[in-house]
Amino acid sequence: MNKTALIYHEDYLKHKQPEGHPERPERLTETLNYFKENGLLEKLTIVKPEIARREDLLRVHNRELIDFIENLCSVGGGFLDSDTYACEDTYYVARLSAGGVIKAAEVVMEGKFDNSFALIRPPGHHATKNKAMGFCYFNNVAIMIRYIQEKYNLKRIFLLDWDAHAFNGTMDIFYDTRDVLKISIHQDPRTLFPGTGFISQIGNGIGEGYTVNIPVPAGTENSDYIYILNEIVIPLIRNYKPELIVISAGQDSHRDDSLSELCLTEEGYAKMTQMLKNEANELCRGRLVVELEGGYNLESLKKSNYAIINTLRGTEAKISDKQVKTSVSEIVRSLKNILVNYHSIR
Repeated sequence: MNKTALIYHEDYLKHKQPEGHPERPERLTETLNYFKENGLLEKLTIVKPEIARREDLLRVHNRELIDFIENLCSVGGGFLDSDTYACEDTYYVARLSAGGVIKAAEVVMEGKFDNSFALIRPPGHHATKNKAMGFCYFNNVAIMIRYIQEKYNLKRIFLLDWDAHAFNGTMDIFYDTRDVLKISIHQDPRTLFPGTGFISQIGNGIGEGYTVNIPVPAGTENSDYIYILNEIVIPLIRNYKPELIVISAGQDSHRDDSLSELCLTEEGYAKMTQMLKNEANELCRGRLVVELEGGYNLESLKKSNYAIINTLRGTEAKISDKQVKTSVSEIVRSLKNILVNYHSIR
C-alpha cells in the first residue's frame, strides 16, 4: 500500500454560510465519519496545516482582494455575491484552506508521503486574481502551485480539474504561462456557472495552448470521462513530462449531485485517480496531490472521497465499459485539431 497523507484541520468547520447553503461544514464531517465507520481513517496519517502567509496569497491575488476579505470579516462578515458569504472567521479559514493545499504538496515533495489528499474548505478554483466568487475566496491550488514552484524550483506542473464547474479562477491566474499545464473537464458553460470554459479559451501569449477547456454535455458519464483522459489528458501529460501532478477534485460532477447534470460515480473518480497516479509514478516519482473543490451531496461526496483515497493508497479501480457518446467524441476531435498546433498528440 502507498503512504497517503490526509490534510485536515478542525478549524475548517468554522467557516459558515447562511443556513441551507450547499457549501457547509458537514461536507467534511460526514466524509470523516464515513472514513471512520469503514476503517479507513485509522489507516491514514492526518497532517494539520498552517495558514497560508499573506505573501503566499500575494503571489496570485491582488492586495485589494485580500484586504477586502480581511476587512469584511473583521467587522463580522457579509455577502461578496449572492452565493458567497463571509463570516467573521472566513478570512482565517480561507487562508488555512490554502495552507492545507500547500501542506499537501510539501509532504509529497519532501518524500514523507507517496501522495496526499487535502480535505479542505472553503474551495478555491473560482477565485480569480482580483475577485472572490462561487463559494471561493482565495485560489487554494494556485497559491500552492506558485509556492511550490518557488520553493522547489519546479518548471512544469500539471493540473486536472474535474469539478462540474469550469475552473475560471485557476484559468485566469495561469492563462499566460506555460509552467502550469491545466485542464478542466466541466459541464457545458452555456448551461452552468461560471459561464466560461469554452474550447476556444486556450491561453494567451507564451501560455497559448497550455489552458485546455473540455466542456461536456449534461449526462456525460464515467466512460466518457475515461475516453477523454485516454485521448486528451494522458497524451498531454506524457508530452509535457510534469514534475508534479495535481488534481482539483470537485465531486459535484457526480450523478447524485444536484448542482450539475453530469453523471460520474465513485467508480469513475477512482479510475481517473488511478490513471493519473500511474502517470505520476511513470513521470514524476509518484508525486500526486489531490485537493477538494466542490461536491455538495453529502452521501455521494463522502463515498467519492473514500474511493479516491482508497485508490491513492493502492486499491485497484475497476470500471465497466460503455459506449462513448457521439457528442463527447466530437468534442475530443475538435479539441485535438486545436491542440496539435501546440503539443505532440494525435
